[in-house]
Amino acid sequence: MTYRELLAGNPDFRRLWTGQVVSEVGDWLNNIAVLALVIQLAGEGRVGLGLAVYAIARHLPLFLFGPVAGVVVDRADRRRVMIAADLSRAALALGFLLAARLSSLAVIYVVGAALFAVSAFFNAAKRASVPNLAEGADQLLAANSLSASTTAATIAVGSALGGVVATALGRDAVFLINALTFVASADMIRRIRKPLRVAGVGLRIDGSNAVNEPSAAAEARTHEGSGTRADDSGVRVASSPQSVIRNPRLVVGVLRRAASEFREGLRYVKSDSVLSAVFVVAAGWGLGNGAARALYSLFGARLGEEAARGWAAGWAALAERPVDFGISVLFVAMGLGGVLGAPLAKRFNRAGGAGLGARMGQSLLLDGCGLAAFSLMPSLWTAALVLVARELNFAIWWTAQQTIMMRRTEDAFAGRVFASFETLTTLMMVGSMLVSGAVADAVGIRPVALGGGCVVILSGLLWFALGRSRRHPAVSSP
Repeated sequence: MTYRELLAGNPDFRRLWTGQVVSEVGDWLNNIAVLALVIQLAGEGRVGLGLAVYAIARHLPLFLFGPVAGVVVDRADRRRVMIAADLSRAALALGFLLAARLSSLAVIYVVGAALFAVSAFFNAAKRASVPNLAEGADQLLAANSLSASTTAATIAVGSALGGVVATALGRDAVFLINALTFVASADMIRRIRKPLRVAGVGLRIDGSNAVNEPSAAAEARTHEGSGTRADDSGVRVASSPQSVIRNPRLVVGVLRRAASEFREGLRYVKSDSVLSAVFVVAAGWGLGNGAARALYSLFGARLGEEAARGWAAGWAALAERPVDFGISVLFVAMGLGGVLGAPLAKRFNRAGGAGLGARMGQSLLLDGCGLAAFSLMPSLWTAALVLVARELNFAIWWTAQQTIMMRRTEDAFAGRVFASFETLTTLMMVGSMLVSGAVADAVGIRPVALGGGCVVILSGLLWFALGRSRRHPAVSSP
């Protein structure tokens, strides 16, 4: 199935995808401006640590809120979760304006953390919704491939625009545009008509189970005075945030139930040998890739400054902002590699079956090799070329991994499985980021990035080792 056929024949997925395009362009446009601001405010000798702390502020909330997000997504209306998350992020994104006014790294960290705390709910809801909108193996593979391609394209477009808009209009304009993109995304998701979860057992706001009732009866009944009402599937949900705040026992009940159901989701993963193997190697990938996430912008800033020294007079305007330019070049390279890799990912992963897992392992090995090679590049342009190749290959392994997980996970557990996956990888990346930033300030960025690449290579080898040790093809998918 082609992307055109998927988008033309599936209007609800097209709306979800359009919301993704708009919000992710804003994300990456905003990212360049924020990273450059962090480098400017951190000061000499503390740039690596400053960028690492910002990266942690962005990713740690995914770990802290991921478990709750997974349970909420499995029990609530996923459309409403995404809309609420988008509108909340639109308001929070304006906080970067305050950070710029106050020249405060602390405000940047707080705003970044709050944005990604809300994003944990949006991401879990979006991933869990894809199998409900893309029916059949062909549509699901096409949807995952398109999602990877879109993310890569928005990295390239958003990063390029980030440098241009920040230079022409200033960083405040970038922050405002980013907030507006979340509003546009919420409007597109509002238009989705198909149910985004399978009818089944719901979660009452007080923490007890509720069996779905016929929608007509659910719509007719309102629970007066209890602070809850029946949603379209007959599940009792909070009618407003204020009703929950007024009754702390409801909050406690939800949190207890969330913890219990998240543990149930982990038991579900443990019961499946393939999902277990995916989680184990993903932890290693997160540990190695954390170094890359912490240091990409620092690489771009330093290589951009080195390149600026050799620019001719015609490049004088860019030479005035080498940090912004260098970061933009590397992030555009990331996006370009992902765009080129998405069609290859769809082609290589089309067959599915045991070959899908094998390609995932092979691509994971190459991903580590790419990061190791990137750490050795002497210039901005050679580093960008290696990054294109690395991201091209990354699209293949990411699409294979996501497809394996989606095909092996029952819808009732989808939110918790993907939330726990993101929680695990984020935890490993956060620890790696903090260490990488501090060590990079002390010994340099190249040894740290090289070490990260070696860890990813070991994760790829572990994937194949786990498959052989279990005496059945753990690298296969059904």
